[in-house]
Formats: sequence, structure tokens, C-alpha cells
Amino acid sequence: MNATVFPFSLAIRSYSGEVELHEHDFHQIVLPRSGAMEIETDGRGGKVDASQGVVIAAGAHHTFQANPYNSFLVLDVPAQYAKACATQSLDPLSDKRFFALTPDIRHLLDYAIGNSARLSQSPTLVESWSQLLLCSLLQPDVRAQDPGQLILAKALAYIEQHLHTPLTIRDIARHSGTSERRLYALFERHLARTPFSHIASLRLNLAIDLLRQTSLPIIEIAHRTGYADQSALTHALKKVHDLTPASLRKRTRAH
Repeated sequence: MNATVFPFSLAIRSYSGEVELHEHDFHQIVLPRSGAMEIETDGRGGKVDASQGVVIAAGAHHTFQANPYNSFLVLDVPAQYAKACATQSLDPLSDKRFFALTPDIRHLLDYAIGNSARLSQSPTLVESWSQLLLCSLLQPDVRAQDPGQLILAKALAYIEQHLHTPLTIRDIARHSGTSERRLYALFERHLARTPFSHIASLRLNLAIDLLRQTSLPIIEIAHRTGYADQSALTHALKKVHDLTPASLRKRTRAH
């Protein structure tokens, strides 16, 4: 007998303003790409930002408001799938709300962001990626609360809020209540990257969002995202995506 196939829907989405209270008949997992979003689901409030994501359960009444110039990775999961893969409860995702981005989930998020074109063209790849995300999200966590997670969350929030400034490790560590050495160790342990590589990724993602979503001059976008000048932004975008800011904006408008 063939196994039942439940289609997943994976997309990078941007939001503006406040969305009225509503619900849907599928689960939705929202992960951060750039910016932040305040969400209230079934009376419980929280935020999707650089340190955590959210599960909006099927049938849950929710509303949200996002900061300007944002993007999120959104996975729609059919309620039938969650019921089919449940082990003890009828629907394990119904008990989930806000969750910390563990190293496993961060790696999956980075992969999806870096391979969005491939994922958009391959339902099989989306299926495999979604299965891995759900496994990471639903696996029991019996470890004690890691105090380093709070420090890392503070660091990530500070970085998000100050992307337009010349960030230094010294300032990030000071505002996070830790030493520079421990900050490097926490980034390596939980994100498998350095603070500077994380900052570079966030800056480039935000610059791409601004290029796609606004008509701001490229030089202003460069300054808003912490690049010294337009040529620095062009170099970063060319290195990672083999595109210039102008060509990215032209491609976006063509679609």
C-alpha cells in the first residue's frame, strides 16, 4: 500500500502593517529571515525574530504585526500530516507555540534561504526539507535549559537592532552580558559560524528585501544595512548571488 502524501507549502513572505484576527485549517511554521514580527496566537503573545520562530496551530485565532522591511520563511503543514505522524497526542504541533532556533533548525533555515530557487522548483526537495524541520521541532528535548541560549538571544536581538551601525564584537558582548571569547564560543556552538559571518548574512538579506520591496536609492539601502558605500553592497551581493543591486531589482520587477 502506498503511503499517503501530504503536500507542504514553503515560501519566503513579507508582511506590512497589522493583520486582522484570523485562522486557517493548516498548521503554519514561521521562521525568521530578516526583521521581526509580533504575533498573538490564542491569546498568547510573542515575537518571531533572530532567536525564535513560532508554530501557529490549525484553527488557532491569531494576529500579527511586522516591522517594516521584513521577510520570513513560512511552511504550511496540512493538519492531516501532523495527525498521521503523531505518536502520543493526536496532533503534536497543536501543543507547540514559540520555539528557540536550535542549531539543527538554524542549519535548515540557512539551507532554505540559500537554496530558495531550487526549493521552489522541487516539491520532492520541499518534502524532504519539511520532514527534517518537523523532526527537529518535534523531537523531545530532555536537556536542561542552557544559560548560553539567553546570552545568544540577547546578542542576536542587539545585532538585529543595530545592523545599520558599525557593529563590534566588544559592543555586542557588553550588551549581551558576556565576554568576547564566550560570545565567539556561543556562536560557534549554536550557529556554527562567527558573529561577523552572521552579521554579514543578516545585512545582505535585509538589503535584498529593501531592493525588492522599496524604491529607495541603492546608496541609501547600503547605508541602512551597514555597508560603507554602494560598492561594498554590490561586492557582497555579487559574491553570494552573482547579481548586482540593479540587476536584482530589475529581475524582481520583471516578475
